[in-house]
Amino acid sequence: MRHLLGTLLGLVFSLALQGVEPPSIKLVESKSGAPAAIEATGLSKETIARLKNAKLDAKQWPEMFRVVVAGGKPEEVLNRLPVAGTYTLTDSGIRFEPQFPLVPGLEYHAILYPDYNPTHTSKGDRIEATLTVPKPPPGPRVSITGVYPSGNRLPENTLRFYIHFSGDVARGDVYRHLKLIRDDGIEVKSPFLELDEELWSAKGTRLTVLFHPGRVKRELVPREEEGPILEEGRRYTLTISDKWKDTEGRPLVSGFSKTFTAGPPDDQAVDPMAWALVAPRAGSDSPLLIRLPKALDNALLGRLVWVEDESGKKVPGTLTVGGGERVLTFAPSGRWMKGEHYLVVDPRLEDVCGNRVGEPFEMENVKPIKEDEESKPFQRPFMVR
Repeated sequence: MRHLLGTLLGLVFSLALQGVEPPSIKLVESKSGAPAAIEATGLSKETIARLKNAKLDAKQWPEMFRVVVAGGKPEEVLNRLPVAGTYTLTDSGIRFEPQFPLVPGLEYHAILYPDYNPTHTSKGDRIEATLTVPKPPPGPRVSITGVYPSGNRLPENTLRFYIHFSGDVARGDVYRHLKLIRDDGIEVKSPFLELDEELWSAKGTRLTVLFHPGRVKRELVPREEEGPILEEGRRYTLTISDKWKDTEGRPLVSGFSKTFTAGPPDDQAVDPMAWALVAPRAGSDSPLLIRLPKALDNALLGRLVWVEDESGKKVPGTLTVGGGERVLTFAPSGRWMKGEHYLVVDPRLEDVCGNRVGEPFEMENVKPIKEDEESKPFQRPFMVR
């Protein structure tokens, strides 16, 4: 061990006398916001030339320079699978760019064999470094920004709620933070379909919570044995605990409660022909106003309804959902052109009870749908004068 240490110290001292940077490993952070990389520098010109000629493949590069997640015994770290990424030779070393961004706050261990030669069995001495991407300062505490459906009267066969957060919250066993209380003060037992794979949006700030479908859809065993979740005429309060923590371990700014009355079940298909349209004037940038006879699914409305011109080209603009999910406004990016337009609705659009365009959720006899009919959007014409 003393001999090895003396050899390394001698090498560093010799390189220093020659004005050559000794081999080292460092984290390289980009000011442009690109993911951090890890660089090994100080390799000799001979080593760089040898590596260029060797043309290492994806299996050989980690033999010389590997990055792994830190933690555990030294032998475990050395034998751990490397982080996936790409290697590039620089003038004085190797740059490793991970396939996925390094996780802020997580420790990584980099191992370099400066004398590695793919034709030799021995790798030689190694240099190691433990690196961490700094965590950004925590932002404000997370709050609940909305719960949908937002209305205060919901059909008793409502299928789901959406909970929106201002930031990332802790995942796993989220249902312990939710309660549904009946107007007599009794908590509804197990109203939610508790999934191991929780239904989070891609950005991680919206959670979909499903009522147990076996107790929503009529004439199913769970509903017959345990009773419906919502009963027409009764009031309910959905509560969300303020003990729910964000990813920094801080509780939510406050809890949340939503009180609503259960109305009669809704078994009617979504019918875009029943929507009331107020068309804008040609040459204006006024929004198209759409009034719906019943509340539709908040998340689906934003991506399954759009506007096309008479040539079938999509009109750029912004669709806004409001009025308890019963009012839509479409504001064009430019000004309206005179002529016929179409409000286009994807047939997958649903209301809060799962009824789709032309297809009620509680259908007794489902007729086969042809492939071309299944994907064909519904078009509602309107005139811009």
